[in-house]
Amino acid sequence: MRAWADAWAAKDMNTYLGSYGQNFDTPGKQARKVWEEDRRARIVGKSRISVKLSNLAIAVQDSKATAKFKQDYSADSLNVSSRKTLDLAKVGERWVIVKESTGS
Repeated sequence: MRAWADAWAAKDMNTYLGSYGQNFDTPGKQARKVWEEDRRARIVGKSRISVKLSNLAIAVQDSKATAKFKQDYSADSLNVSSRKTLDLAKVGERWVIVKESTGS
């Protein structure tokens, strides 16, 4: 979770996008390529990004996990604090994000 947040804040797009599994449930059922291009455009253009996670709780069951946490995001003049849930799946030795939701 922290590597994902750190990659986002550092605008390290390869690591950030690599945190998402190939079967990631994109918002609005967008094509993965469209979603990645949108994320890249929204992240790389910011002069600064800060992503802080707190109250992290992770529940693991076999090769699936759910991470719930408070996310404090700030970039340029935008500051947003929200609850976030990430559903993860274990692929080989790595955990990847397969679904992301806010406000839960």
